[in-house]
Amino acid sequence: MSFTVGLNVPWVECGHDFGPRPPEWSGAPPTDWGRLERELGEAREDGVEVARFWVLAGGVNYPVGRDPDDVFARRGDRFVRRGPLPTVPDAFLRDFEGLLRAGANAGVRMVPVLCSFELFFPREPQGRRVVSGGRGPVALGEHDDEAATHVNAFLDATLRPMLEVARGHAEAIEAFEVANEPDWVVRGGPLHVRLHGRRIERMPKTVTPHAMCTFLGEAVRRIDAAGLPATIGFKQLRPKWLTAELRRTLGELAARGRFLHQVHYYPSLHEPLPLPPASRSPFPRVVVGEMPIAHGRWLDPFFMRWPDGGPSRWAREADSQRYLQSRLELVAERGYDAAWLWSAHGTDAASGYGPSQRAQ
Repeated sequence: MSFTVGLNVPWVECGHDFGPRPPEWSGAPPTDWGRLERELGEAREDGVEVARFWVLAGGVNYPVGRDPDDVFARRGDRFVRRGPLPTVPDAFLRDFEGLLRAGANAGVRMVPVLCSFELFFPREPQGRRVVSGGRGPVALGEHDDEAATHVNAFLDATLRPMLEVARGHAEAIEAFEVANEPDWVVRGGPLHVRLHGRRIERMPKTVTPHAMCTFLGEAVRRIDAAGLPATIGFKQLRPKWLTAELRRTLGELAARGRFLHQVHYYPSLHEPLPLPPASRSPFPRVVVGEMPIAHGRWLDPFFMRWPDGGPSRWAREADSQRYLQSRLELVAERGYDAAWLWSAHGTDAASGYGPSQRAQ
């Protein structure tokens, strides 16, 4: 299999590109899928073959187009159910189909991402009545013995109707992703910190391994049953918190070519390890699902230039016109099937899809 390059788009407006906006943001224009198609077409001319795009993200627009306090109850820093979960509306699904058509028309295979780890963090205000996060108990329940029931209800309301649309556009989909970097919120997962000004905040572990693995396992089984490959955007190559049942499920899917394993790689003083060879993956066919597209600095607590490869590569890593090509070559040499660059629309320090990057 040849090495491919992908691009994390990963949104137009993070978490509310699909369907009606949260009431407070209802005046925003609808997502322009034609514009996204043109951007993807330009990326395809640069050699990009795959694009990764978030759907629910951190849950800022779930329930879709409604005030969450009209649907959920608040308990501490989280939401809990107080009735049946609302299914994503037809307008949401029309936009989801617009995403898949934009990719198909541009010749770029899409990786839609159901949700991101922020959905499971404590609530975080994004406006007067707009809130991201806090949906962990909604999706997973509050206790392990509730997980299966809550997971099935959440996936019935969100993933199932999306898969019904996706079946009709299977040729436009590289894989359907369940969650971006679930490692960060699972007890036993890696340390996750955020920088707030000069203050470093350690983010909480809000989900048990049992609950998260129940969610991931049921979702990948549904994706496979819909005739699509599944993927999970793991931060780590070999997550230690996976249950034996989930390892078995992913292994069986991978053996049939129905699971694409991801690792996300951002070298930093916080995480200085070199990119491990793909041969260490517990599952065949593995991609670097996120890697920095920006140049970075040699010594940075959160995002630095790549030390991988030793002195023979350091000169190219320092060269703003060659560093990205050098990184892609290294990923291919380590045995990965693809590298998906982060990112085109992000505003973080690792992003920046400009003329220099496109030329490489």
